[in-house]
Amino acid sequence: MRGNFYYKRLGENIVSSRKKQKLSQYKLATLSDVDRSYLAEVEEGKANPSIKFLHKITKALKISVKELLKKL
Repeated sequence: MRGNFYYKRLGENIVSSRKKQKLSQYKLATLSDVDRSYLAEVEEGKANPSIKFLHKITKALKISVKELLKKL
């Protein structure tokens, strides 16, 4: 169960960063070249994203991976 908590917090951090930049899931997925449905699963805490996925997301959001992972 502990892992699920971290996935949920990570998803919340992605949603928060995405909304600060006024991006839809579709737009972020397009900018980062990832599947929108997988992005939705990550945001809901239902998937364990790879480092490569996180790098693509943070590059599109113009933030660091460290910033995305803070408060986990």
